[in-house]
Amino acid sequence: MLPIKTPRLQLFPLTLTHLRALVQSRQQLEQMLGLAPSKFELNADPGFLQEFEVAISEYVLPKVEANPEEYAWYTHWLIIHEQLNLTVGGIGVAGKPTTKGETMLGYFIDRKFEGQGIATEAVQGLLSWLFRHPDVTSVIADTLVQHVASQRVLQKNGFKQDGETEEGLRWRLTR
Repeated sequence: MLPIKTPRLQLFPLTLTHLRALVQSRQQLEQMLGLAPSKFELNADPGFLQEFEVAISEYVLPKVEANPEEYAWYTHWLIIHEQLNLTVGGIGVAGKPTTKGETMLGYFIDRKFEGQGIATEAVQGLLSWLFRHPDVTSVIADTLVQHVASQRVLQKNGFKQDGETEEGLRWRLTR
């Protein structure tokens, strides 16, 4: 079942070994996985990548280490363009579903691949995996108000706006 394959993509959940390589450098991880080197650029606040690195080290790594049998729920997943053999983004959820059956989704795409439907396809692929688990009843995602493209990705995947957050909008897809 893992990795997840879609028409153009592979969603690859990083193991503890892969995460440790990512902490060292993206290039080291890509080399380990036999991927073409990416010159990853985000169309985001420069602080986003710093927050991502902190999240990998302080949340993802410890959670994956503590939950080796269920690591896919806690890890970072690479979005790999199969034809190019290249990392074009990342996706993941914030853990196993809560007692309410909710989990939170996040994703990002290399700016060079925006507008090509890659995020929509990746979200669709991960949602398919998530909803195979009977404990998942809804998936939540937050976007900044100005990130209209990310909002469209969610809308194309059936999400409905479900309120506001401190920094933007909350979206929900219910089974």
